[in-house]
Parts: sequence; structure tokens; C-alpha cells
Amino acid sequence: RRQILQEKPQERNRDMAEATFSREEISALRGIFSLYDTDDSGYISTKELEAVLQKIGRSGDDAEKIMSGAEEVASEGKITFEDFLALLEKGNKEVPGEGPDPKVLEFLRILEEYRVKCEDEGNYLEAGRANAQVETLRRQEEKRQQKAIRARQINERTEVQIAHNMQYTDFNAAWDKYMEEYDNMAEMYIQQMTERHAVKLLEFQRGLQKEMTQKPPKWSRELLEWRRRQHILARQKNYSEAQKIKKIADSLEDKERGSMNTSHAAVFARKEASFRQQQQAELQALLKRIDARRKEHIKQRNLDCKRLLQRNRNVQAVLESKQAVESVKAFADIKKDLMHSLAMSTTRAARKPLSTN
Repeated sequence: RRQILQEKPQERNRDMAEATFSREEISALRGIFSLYDTDDSGYISTKELEAVLQKIGRSGDDAEKIMSGAEEVASEGKITFEDFLALLEKGNKEVPGEGPDPKVLEFLRILEEYRVKCEDEGNYLEAGRANAQVETLRRQEEKRQQKAIRARQINERTEVQIAHNMQYTDFNAAWDKYMEEYDNMAEMYIQQMTERHAVKLLEFQRGLQKEMTQKPPKWSRELLEWRRRQHILARQKNYSEAQKIKKIADSLEDKERGSMNTSHAAVFARKEASFRQQQQAELQALLKRIDARRKEHIKQRNLDCKRLLQRNRNVQAVLESKQAVESVKAFADIKKDLMHSLAMSTTRAARKPLSTN
């Protein structure tokens, strides 16, 4: 039962490690761990753990945190490889950026020294495995750095696109506000002209009515003759005959007055219609100017929009071109730096044997 209880935490540690480290990294760490597990017992002491941490570049607060955790999980002052991975996982909080990961470089250095040592001792199979791990880690680190560069470039393009979207939104908002103000101003002009036309029409109607009212009627000769005979008879004191003539003249006058009123109404209506037509033409001219000006604004807006979008596309194209050139150079430098680091490790390994202390 004690053995089962001991195996379960190890299984959990192994699962956590596999979620944090790749298979290549676990294999490399196992190779480093085995350098200090000289008796192949599957354990190393906490003192040896401190040396391992120095080898893989863990120092400072990170190393103290790992050593503190090791004191808690150690059994009789020793830890297993699974415990070792779990401790590294707890201390592995910093994510390397675009530059080389010092921890990976340290892994590569140790593995390269181990490869040279195995080669010098004639252990070629182990040297081959170490060399495969070196190549795998080197490619993995190269891809990681490339991925970091691509992520940064994507972020740059995204930020530029967001800025362009905000600029386009502000552009549309400014134009919408301008067009709203223009429409409000146009509506005000139309309202002012309509009110002015109403006042002018009322003044015209009153003036025309006054003019037609004050104009003396133009009677027919027949009516004038009947009136002349009426007045002559009245002066001759022939009132009965004068009364008869007056009735005839009054009837004729009523008839002619009705005809004149009809004629005046027709003239009034015609002149009023002409005046209204002039006002309508003036209003239509104003509406035409407003519509023409509005179309000019819309045309200018579309033109400015096309220029803005084209300018933004040009900026994106220049940025992508610049990033493409940067990527080619950066990727070449990454590969060159990693190869140079391995070459330096090989040179140092050739001059000095691998130390496990």
C-alpha cells in the first residue's frame, strides 16, 4: 500500500511535467539528471539537485523556490526524476521572449559536452542519442524564437489594423456629423423661405385686393345712357318715368357688376397663381442647390474614404514587406547564433572534460 501511495504522486508529477515540457526537453533533462544519478538508482540528493540547477541556469529566487520545494518532497534527502520535473514546473513561470532562452542554451551546452565526452570514451550509441537530442532541442528553440517573432509581427499588424479601424470609425463619425449639420441647415433655409413666402403672399393678396377695390368700375354705354335718361326725367319732375328707367338701369348695373366681379376674381386668381408659381420656382431652385451641394459632399466623402482605405492598405503592405525582410534576416541570425553556440560548446568540451560537481 505504501508503494502504491508513493507511485500516485509520481504519476501526477509525470502528467504535470508532460503538460509543461516537450518530449525532447524531458529527454534532455533526463540525460542531465542521469549524469548525477551515478548509481542508476533513480534518485539524486538535494545537494546534487543544487548542482543540477546551476547546470541548467536556474539561480536566484527561482533556485531558492525549487530547493525549498525539494526539502518538502525529498525522501531521506533524495528526489526522483518525476519530483525533479515537478519542481522545475513550479519554478518555470517566466516565458522567454524573442531572444534565445538561456535555459535551452544551457541544456544544449551540457548535452554537447556530454556528446563529446561519450565520443571520446567510445560510447558512440550514447553520443548519437545525445547528438539527436541536441539537434531536436536546437530546432525546437529555433522554431520557438521564430514563433515569437511571428507573434510579435502579428501583434504589430493587429495593432495597426485596430488603429486603422478606429481612424475609419472616426472618419465616418465626423462625416455623419457634418452631413447631419448640413441637412439641419438646409431644413432651416427651406423653413425660412417657406415662412417668407407665406408673408409675401399675404401682402400680395391684400395689395391686389385693394388695387382692384379702388379701381372705378367701367360701365357699358347702354347703362350710362339709361342713367342719363333717368337723371333727365328726374330733373323734369317726371318721377314715375324716372322710377321705371331707374329699375331698368339698376338691373343692368347689377348684371354688369356681377360680370365685373367674376372678371376681377379670375384676374385675382390668375395673378395669385403667377405669384405662387414664382415662389415655387424660387423654392425649387433652393432645393436644387441644396441637393447638388449634398451630392458634392457625398462625392467628396467617397473620395476621401477611398484615399483613406488605400493609404491604410499601403501602410499594411509596407509593414508586411518590412516584416518579411526582418523575418528572413532574423531567422538566419537565430540559426547562425544557435550553431555558433553549439560550436563554442564543442570547443569548450574538447578543452575541458565534463564535470558532474
